[in-house]
Amino acid sequence: MEQEKQLTEAESLKLISRTIYEAKGYFHETGIAVIVYGFSILICSVLTYLLETGIITFPFNPFYLFIPVFFIQTAIQVREEKKKKAKTFTDEAIDFVWTGFFLAVLVSFTAIFAGINYMAISIILILTGFATFLTGMLSKFRYHTICAFVCWILASISFFMQNANIYLLLAATAIIVWIIPGFILNAVFKKQQHG
Repeated sequence: MEQEKQLTEAESLKLISRTIYEAKGYFHETGIAVIVYGFSILICSVLTYLLETGIITFPFNPFYLFIPVFFIQTAIQVREEKKKKAKTFTDEAIDFVWTGFFLAVLVSFTAIFAGINYMAISIILILTGFATFLTGMLSKFRYHTICAFVCWILASISFFMQNANIYLLLAATAIIVWIIPGFILNAVFKKQQHG
């Protein structure tokens, strides 16, 4: 015999709050975590390009710089999550999309160990387009939907550019997918706080 689970008063209020904030378009996203991530990818990509073209020397792969940044960005994200009045269904779905993206990127790094470094970047560009497309569709943020198609075009180009120049495509992706939306989110957040 199956019994229906009764919602407690607290669970009911939480569900109502989520629904209201979802309907009102509420969000608490400063964009800082996205900006930090975007600039990290941009800097690592440019440094790797300069290293591989022989313009500079570097004691290690510049993408290792991303390891401490990952923890900084995660700390910022966790702090912002705690400040949210409610976590909407859209928030959760987008979180799942980007968690899947990061896990898939980690798996794609196995291509580097297989000796196909540039192919890994092509795969990452495809994955970025996919995660950006889903984010745009879920959040109804047209900019992200357009960015997804730009990422896929850059990914297509990257298959014909299996050399150091591919890092410039990754740098461009960082600007359009993370840096610009990060500043847009930050401006909207500031406006929402003052309005």
